[in-house]
Amino acid sequence: MATLRARNLQMEGETKKVFKKPTAHPRPALGNIINKVREPQAVEKKNHLKIAEPPAVTHDVPDPITASPEAMDMAEAFSELNIDDIDNNDFDNPQLCAEYVKEIYKYIREQELNYQVDPNYMKRQPEINEKMRAILIDWLIQVHIRFGLLAETLYLTVSIIDRYLSVHAVKKCDLQLVGVTAMLIASKYEEMYAPEVRDFVYITDNTYSSERIRKMEVEMLKELNYMFGNPLCLHFLRRNSKAGEVTPEIHTMAKFLMELCLVDYSMLKYPPSMIAASALYLSIKLYEITTWTPNLKHYSTYNDTELTSCIERMAVLVSKMEASKHKAVKDKYSSSKFLRISKEASLRGDIIKKLARAEN
Repeated sequence: MATLRARNLQMEGETKKVFKKPTAHPRPALGNIINKVREPQAVEKKNHLKIAEPPAVTHDVPDPITASPEAMDMAEAFSELNIDDIDNNDFDNPQLCAEYVKEIYKYIREQELNYQVDPNYMKRQPEINEKMRAILIDWLIQVHIRFGLLAETLYLTVSIIDRYLSVHAVKKCDLQLVGVTAMLIASKYEEMYAPEVRDFVYITDNTYSSERIRKMEVEMLKELNYMFGNPLCLHFLRRNSKAGEVTPEIHTMAKFLMELCLVDYSMLKYPPSMIAASALYLSIKLYEITTWTPNLKHYSTYNDTELTSCIERMAVLVSKMEASKHKAVKDKYSSSKFLRISKEASLRGDIIKKLARAEN
């Protein structure tokens, strides 16, 4: 018994050594974490024979990278056309994808045609019309501001609504349901932290339950084949603004003009790239700072004559802005965050009036 008791005491002592109490100053969760590099120790086999070290591997030093013939030809072509390579200084920033950006924009120009909506789809809707759509979009812009969502989320929301309405008949009582569900889907696609379903239930004053919104979400996802990677006006505007080296005021004015177009059903006949180019063209014209330069023509792929119809329609929307019942965009861009762009005197000047008369 004495021997057994001594053995138990010995085991208790070893256990206490293994499970030590925490120190008075524990290490913070994400601090003082360093991977210590241990010095290699000599390893010997049981027969006391040391393992031989592997021979050192040498690598040939590669030759310095030189410009490819294709890159040289492109540089010469830019020089002949008096066009700047606006991506030439971006190779140090991996987020700008300078190696592939030209191919990316060529691809999304092709893709925007695949996502183009029939501009006459309202004729097939039995219960809703253009005015109801405008009321819905104007309200969703206010919801978008209330939730503090990204600009891409708003454009994608409107795109989802139009794509769904173009292929599915919707009752008047379900139009708002389609709108909030479209914003829910767009938020999940674009946002890091998307609003929850209950947030949309609240914003509709409990008009629709969580179950109805989820059911509509599944229906819209299936109807649109889970495809939501369509190019947006913003994608093209950022590229064009970079090519034109425009001021923040001109870029913000162009954004204001593009959002006015979201509410107007007639703008569906123009592709996003044309709306972006037209908005920037009109913005530049209003500020009278520069012209539609060779850079802008090249990177937007539009010359000024191709944009005439779209620009004139934008001028009409601006001229009707004060009398319109839909004030969400105007109020949004009257804040200091957006440089109070909607209060600019040029929006009520002779250039807008002349272009609006030309459209009529």
